[in-house]
Amino acid sequence: MSPPEEPLESPTLRWVDPGLAPVRADICQVLSSREETMLLFGTRKLPFTDTEKQATLDRRIVLSPSLAKQLAQSLRQFIDEREALPDSANATPSGQLRYNPGDDDAPVAARPLLQLVRSLDVGFGFEKSIKFTAGSALTDRMILGVRSKLAEPDSLIGICRRIGMPSVHLDLFSESLPAANTVGFGYEGSTEGGMYKVYLEFWDQLRQRPETDNSPALLFLGFKWDTRDPTRAAIARYVCHPRLTIKGVNQRLDALYESRNNSPSLQATRQIMSLASQRIGNDSFVYVEASEEGNPRKSFDINFYKAGLQVFDIAPVLTTLWQRYDIPGMPEQILPGQVGACPFGHLSGGLGRDGRDFLTMYYELEGI
Repeated sequence: MSPPEEPLESPTLRWVDPGLAPVRADICQVLSSREETMLLFGTRKLPFTDTEKQATLDRRIVLSPSLAKQLAQSLRQFIDEREALPDSANATPSGQLRYNPGDDDAPVAARPLLQLVRSLDVGFGFEKSIKFTAGSALTDRMILGVRSKLAEPDSLIGICRRIGMPSVHLDLFSESLPAANTVGFGYEGSTEGGMYKVYLEFWDQLRQRPETDNSPALLFLGFKWDTRDPTRAAIARYVCHPRLTIKGVNQRLDALYESRNNSPSLQATRQIMSLASQRIGNDSFVYVEASEEGNPRKSFDINFYKAGLQVFDIAPVLTTLWQRYDIPGMPEQILPGQVGACPFGHLSGGLGRDGRDFLTMYYELEGI
């Protein structure tokens, strides 16, 4: 009797790339008939309005019914795997951890910090932001997120020393580091100079509490100082209010803003939250309130990563915010196509350390 035949293994598919330029689409459409399925990929043209939407077609891909079914199954598997990631994937201030940024991605004054984080030789997240306030939109801002378990504590402390963290802050950072699961190294530029920021995130501590414990808890500890004068420094504490419903978040915002219900940042946040809540069903967002020693800051942070929005999705709200803050120029100058296609991360807003209303929009340079 002949031995049973071994099942043939599927050969590994190896792509031969002739140098085809990548297309980073931010809009797609599916058209289908009995004979074929057509995928259209393109780039949105701002502004999108309620009555008119336009996009430039960049790729048209035609699939047979069997290949379209295979693609649908693969996408379903990928989405299921992504949604199965732990909640902490949505908590880190810098989003995901696979992007390898170039120098041009960072503000010029922050490139030495980027080099220091690269020298850790571990994966790190890269998040940028735009801060809107009356008369200005500041873009020289970034956060680099490192999982603390991937780097030596002395190396993380060494970066803090290299960028001039005040000694008092360094002591507290070193003492608190063992309990942190993420370290965020940040920079914020302005017309008056720059500021370094270092964050410790304690998400794992929060997740280990009983599900019935919804009491407020420290989620982030932030260390901030002037790049030119480190004596001008502050420690910020970000307190999470766990498992708030959308209604609960709105109630917290009402209390935070007190009588300032017409605040541009509050109205924009409510509009974006309404849009994002349609994507998550009965789930909730990570909601945090922040305060800083020695200044009037009173603000919030809401993490929207799990909604899967792109910056383009909230562009109409940001355009209205631009107008309400009376910012010179056009929004298109600050939101070019490549930014619009980036994953929208989170919002921070309220009263800034200068006592002015503000809203900061954070986005990830490249999603997975």
